[in-house]
Amino acid sequence: MSAPIRIGNAHGFWGDRLDAAGEMLAREPDLDFLTLDFLAEVSMSILGLQWSRDPLAGWPRDFAEIVRSIAPYWRRGGRCRIITNAGGLNPLGCARACREVLQAAGCSGRTIAVVSGDDVLRLVRGGEVDPELLQNMDTGQSMVDVLGQLVTANAYLGAQGIAAALARGADMVITGRVADPSLTVAACVHAFGWRRDDWDRLAGATVAGHLIECGAQVTGGISTEWLTTPGAERIGFPIVEVADDGSCVVTKPRGTGGRVCEQTVKEQLVYEIADPGAYLSPDATVSFLSLRVEDQGCDRVRISGARGGPAPPLYKVSATYRDGFRAQGQLLICGSDAVSKAGRAARAVLDRLRSGGVSLRETMIECLGAGTCRPQGIDAALAPQLRETVMRIAVADDSIEAVERFARELMPLITAGPPGTTGYAEGRPQVHPLFRFWPCLIPRAQVQSQASVLTATTASATIPEEAEEAWPGGPIEPQNVDTTAGATGGLSTRALPDAAGQASGDARALRLGDIAYARSGDKGIHANIGVIARRPDDFTRLCGEVTAARVAAYFGIADAGRVGRYELANLSALNLVIHGILASPLRADAQGKALAQVLLEMPLNSGEETS
Repeated sequence: MSAPIRIGNAHGFWGDRLDAAGEMLAREPDLDFLTLDFLAEVSMSILGLQWSRDPLAGWPRDFAEIVRSIAPYWRRGGRCRIITNAGGLNPLGCARACREVLQAAGCSGRTIAVVSGDDVLRLVRGGEVDPELLQNMDTGQSMVDVLGQLVTANAYLGAQGIAAALARGADMVITGRVADPSLTVAACVHAFGWRRDDWDRLAGATVAGHLIECGAQVTGGISTEWLTTPGAERIGFPIVEVADDGSCVVTKPRGTGGRVCEQTVKEQLVYEIADPGAYLSPDATVSFLSLRVEDQGCDRVRISGARGGPAPPLYKVSATYRDGFRAQGQLLICGSDAVSKAGRAARAVLDRLRSGGVSLRETMIECLGAGTCRPQGIDAALAPQLRETVMRIAVADDSIEAVERFARELMPLITAGPPGTTGYAEGRPQVHPLFRFWPCLIPRAQVQSQASVLTATTASATIPEEAEEAWPGGPIEPQNVDTTAGATGGLSTRALPDAAGQASGDARALRLGDIAYARSGDKGIHANIGVIARRPDDFTRLCGEVTAARVAAYFGIADAGRVGRYELANLSALNLVIHGILASPLRADAQGKALAQVLLEMPLNSGEETS
C-alpha cells in the first residue's frame, strides 16, 4: 500500500491571509500538495465586472502575491505542488501573470498548467441547455426572466482536469470554477492512481477536501469555543494526510496557534453539507452517515468510513446576474433609548424619500447590537437596556438614480437626527451594482473540461488534453442518480421526523449551547446549521430539543416544513437546512454565519419531555 500523501490548505476564501502559504511551506517543506481556495459563489460576478473593464483581469490579483511568497521555497528545490481555483474567469491570464512573477523571482523552470471548460455562459445564453435544468434550484423561477442580465455561468467541475494536469508534470495547476473539495480529490487521484469508480476512496478524499477547503475553520477558526482557542492570533492552516483507502488524518503545522480536535473537526464536517447522506460532488455522491472520528491527541484527528456512490449525471452551475443597484450606510447612535431613536431616524430617511417620489424596491433597517442577527428581529427584552446601537440601512432598486438619492439622504441625520449620532467617518454610502446568485444544472456531456500546459516561452497554452484521460482505465459514463433532496445514489439516508426524547445529561443546562456546539453557513438562499452534542450522552436530549417545529418557532418561521432536519448519529450531530431564510441579500448576516450562535441561545426544556 502507498504511503499517505500530505495536502495542506493555506487559503480559504478571496481575502484570506496572503502570507499563510509561505509560512506553511517554511514550516512543512515536505508537503506533497498545497491547495488554495479563492472562489465563493458571488466572486465570479465581481470578477466578471473587472474583466468587462480589463481583458487581463477576471482573476483575484492577490494570488500573484502568494506566488511571489512561495518562489523562495521553489528556488531552494521544494517539491510541493500548488493547486488553486484562483483562475476565476480567466485562468490562462492568471497563469501568464504567475509565470512572469516566477521568472522575475528566478523560478522559470516551474511548469504551470491551466484547467478550463467551466465557463458555460455561451451554452446557457444560446438556448443549448434544457430550460427545465436552468430553472433556479432554490425558487423554481425560469431563467428566461433574467437571461438578459446574466453576467457569469460556470459549472462546478470535478477533479479530472486537475489530475490530468498533474499527470503532465505541472508544478502549479490553476483552474476556474471547480468544486472546492475537488482540489484535494485530484491530488489523491494522481498520487494513488484511483479508478473513476473507486467510489469509497473518492468519497473519503472528498471529505478530506471538505475539511480543509475553508482553511482555518478546521483548526479552531470560528469555532464555538474560539475564546479558549490557544494562539488565535497565529492560528495555523490545516493539513490532511490522506491514505490510499481514502481515510485521512487532519493536523496543522507544529508551533502554530489554534487546535485540531474532535470538536473542530466535527464542526467543519457538518458545515454547509445539506443532506449528509447525499452530499453531491462532481466526483462522487458521498454519505457522511458512516464517518468515524477518532481524536488521536497532539492536534491529530483521524476520519474514516466514508461511503461513496456514482457522481450525479449533472453538474451544478453557479450563475450570477445583475439585479439593479444597492447601497448601505450606518451611523452609531448613543444614549438612552438608542434603539428607538435609531429606528425612528432610519424610518425618517425612507419617509423623506417616499415623500420626494422615490419608492425603493427593497429596504432593510437593522439596529446592530439589538438582535439584528436574529431572523425574528430586534430582541424586545434587550433593546430598552442598550445605550448604543449601530443604525444600518440597506437599499436596492433597479434605478441607480433612486439609490444615489438614498445615499445623499442618510448623512443629514448627523445634524437633523437624534442626539448622540456619530460614527460617520466613512461618509456618504457608496452605490454598487447588485448581483444575485442563480444555481441551476447542466448535463455533464455538454461540458468539456480541458487541461493544458503553459510553456516557458510561449504566450499561449499548449493543445488541450481531454481531462478524462487522467483516470486510469479510461472514462466511465455517469450513472443516473436522483438529485432531488434525500437522494443517495444507493446510500441510505432520510430527513428524519421530529424525535421525542427524555432529557438527559446535565440537568442544569439552560440553553442549547450548554449541551451543543454549532456552525452555520449558506447554501444559496437557504441556511445550513450543524449542531453537535458536546457529549455523546447528550445526543438523545439534543434530538428531543432541536425539532423542526421548535427551530421554526424560535426563528419566527410560520411553516415548520421550511426546516429540514437530518440526524448523523455517528457524529452525535444534527443538520438543519432552513429554506429561504437568506432570501434578502441586504441583511447584515446575508450568509447566515450568525444563525448557529443565535440557535445556541435557544432555551432548553429544563428536563421536561419534548414533543
